[in-house]
Amino acid sequence: MPDIRLIASDMDHTLLTEASELPPDFHSYVERLNQAGIVFVAASGRPYFTLKSMFPKGGPGIAYIGDNGGTVTFDGKVLFESLMPTTDYQAMIALTHEQTHGVPIICGIETAYVESHFRTHEQFLRTFYSELTFVDDLGTVSAKADKFTVYCPDADAIERADRVFRPAYEGDFAVTIGGRVWVDIMNPGVSKGHGLRVLASHLGLTPEQMMAFGDTFNDIEMLDEAYYSYAVANAEQEVRDRARFQAASNDEFGVVAVIQKVLAEVARGDSLAADGSRSQSGAESQTAGA
Repeated sequence: MPDIRLIASDMDHTLLTEASELPPDFHSYVERLNQAGIVFVAASGRPYFTLKSMFPKGGPGIAYIGDNGGTVTFDGKVLFESLMPTTDYQAMIALTHEQTHGVPIICGIETAYVESHFRTHEQFLRTFYSELTFVDDLGTVSAKADKFTVYCPDADAIERADRVFRPAYEGDFAVTIGGRVWVDIMNPGVSKGHGLRVLASHLGLTPEQMMAFGDTFNDIEMLDEAYYSYAVANAEQEVRDRARFQAASNDEFGVVAVIQKVLAEVARGDSLAADGSRSQSGAESQTAGA
């Protein structure tokens, strides 16, 4: 049985259903993993403050990779945080306005900032940002931020990234796609994969002790870090080609199905160990009786 000590999962379209809901009773699975000595990691383009609100019980066996690795926390402690220079994300705001119809978002450590004239998207945005601050002009904002994001209502994130943001910033920043509607820009070297390396170093884990699940382009680096890498059935083809294993789709609770197998293997291993201990005790008793 593999010695799994950490299970990391992307959230949207991987662990969460298409209705953006956790699988039924998922918190109990996190608790069972923790009891088995396995850390659960919520890894997402969503910020840390949103992820934390989704797992209110928290606990010593849960970690968060927020904003695509911009912030990494474990047991309530920040292990890594990569803040973007204000002048840089201000330039990105200007480029977004000049060359796209997208919604620029400053992903602050405590709240996300959006311009007031984009309030028509508020309901959708609050799905991802539990803390959201509207301002008249993003150019006036100077906040601690670990990511700059563009929401693309026309679902043209891939095209916008290739035509606008990668030519302007790739090499100086990490530019990635979080599904069809998100272009995410972080400091160079920041990714979910780097976040997983931070956790592995902190916990003293090898790739063979880690499992990861994902569906889209910003998950690829994370899948590369874990030997037990899974693409859900609804994943992008490039992600499925990169992962070693495949799970059922998010709406079929594919992540939970694999977790159930891991827990069953742990229980089976504990049972075999207990049986072995009893057998050894019985042999010692027979020897003593002889």
